[in-house]
Amino acid sequence: MILPIVKYGHPVLRQRGKRIETVTPQIRELAASMLETMRAANGVGLAAPQVGESLMLLVVDVSEAERPSSMQIAGQDVDVAAHMPLVLVNPLLSEPSGEEIGGEGCLSFPGISADITRAEAITVTATDLDGQSLRFRCSGLLARAIQHEVDHLHGVLFTDRMDSATKVSLSGALKRLQKETQAALGPARKRGLRGLMAARG
Repeated sequence: MILPIVKYGHPVLRQRGKRIETVTPQIRELAASMLETMRAANGVGLAAPQVGESLMLLVVDVSEAERPSSMQIAGQDVDVAAHMPLVLVNPLLSEPSGEEIGGEGCLSFPGISADITRAEAITVTATDLDGQSLRFRCSGLLARAIQHEVDHLHGVLFTDRMDSATKVSLSGALKRLQKETQAALGPARKRGLRGLMAARG
């Protein structure tokens, strides 16, 4: 089922996701819907908060992307496409290395993109939908996409990682998007949202 994607200005995007203790049928259904939603929107990654669920869950699929990716399991190179899509439950990132500036967009920020600095390579530890542990190292677009989505799980948006000049240049577009999102919320939620956004800065 294709789900509505939450846009910038909605408070759920600033909430830290809850750890998933048990993979239930509902979690499996949510993951399947997230993959369908991501593909329908031509995205390469989607985090649960982006569909209104504050959970430590994300999906990624870079198999059809033009930008290269690499993936290693137990120190051995593997075919990235063969391991797509990835559904990561309670993902943790470690061992960042290198630094790379690359263009990023976000399904919660339609029409907005910017160059963002990320670690070039990372190690990912997570659980899959069968409760099996996953551990792999990746670089390229896969590493960037996972870092972007893990940020979402912690209430961090890619705008937080923009340099000051980029933020200034996009300020008008961001304010318009935020205003549109707030207008779609009820009056009570808007009041709470203003306080949340003011606290976040």
